[in-house]
Amino acid sequence: MNIKRKTTTIATYVAVGLLLAWTLGPLVWMFISSIAPSQTLLDRTSPWFPAHPTFERYYSILIAPLMVYHGTVISSPGAVFRHSILNSLAVTSVTTALSLVVGGVAAYAFARLDFRMKKPMLYLAMFLQLVPPIALVIPFYFMIRAAGMIDRLSTLIILNMSFVLAYVIWVLNGYFKTIPRELESAARIDGCSRFGAFIRVILPNAAPGFVAVGALSFLLCWDEFLFALIFTNSLQSKTIPVAISEFSTQFGIDYGMMMTGGVLTTLIPLVLALVFQRYIISGLTTGALKA
Repeated sequence: MNIKRKTTTIATYVAVGLLLAWTLGPLVWMFISSIAPSQTLLDRTSPWFPAHPTFERYYSILIAPLMVYHGTVISSPGAVFRHSILNSLAVTSVTTALSLVVGGVAAYAFARLDFRMKKPMLYLAMFLQLVPPIALVIPFYFMIRAAGMIDRLSTLIILNMSFVLAYVIWVLNGYFKTIPRELESAARIDGCSRFGAFIRVILPNAAPGFVAVGALSFLLCWDEFLFALIFTNSLQSKTIPVAISEFSTQFGIDYGMMMTGGVLTTLIPLVLALVFQRYIISGLTTGALKA
């Protein structure tokens, strides 16, 4: 029995170690590439960890000032990257907030109210989530161009909501079903309207679900590349994925700057996932069981 238990323990540690290596390996490699001199990045004979690491790329992206030529301001790669971070934060935050508000109300209606075509509409929302975004690019482009909304952050917010909202509705619908109806009934007996019971009873009890779906919606929007690439074309509206892709040009690929941008871009979602890890796990598992 002891041998079997030791074997199981060893196998568990090996499996966990392999999983950590699989998960953290690319991040470690990306960081090492970001501090390695350019001449060693493509040199197979160079050591795995650079002998003379440099943080010059981080300085260039985060601190270096704008380039000025004869009184004219020229955008440097670092300036573009810093501006794209602000754009991504704005688009992602607004999209997540609006999706939680609209999706929360819609999910409550699906979970608590009875109306015609209830289940078909819920399944339709999930079906729309399965449609690949590339299939919608052309019709979206014609509609957005006709509305004169090309190259605007508000356009990215609307487009991101088109695929985030269905996900929010589906998950929160399952989470609302885990909340006993008796709590809401007691609040209505005490004089609350349905909306008042939703605000005072349902929302506080559904807070973990909102945190979980909000965090994952933030991550989905943060990594969105296709719509940002096609519907934006100026510095004022570029987001992080597009800014990183521009380190690859027709004249070559700046692997070092690309890796540096990747490391900085990963930090915000990583911190978010670590801070809200407990809520994400509990919120998604509870919602999945009742969906």
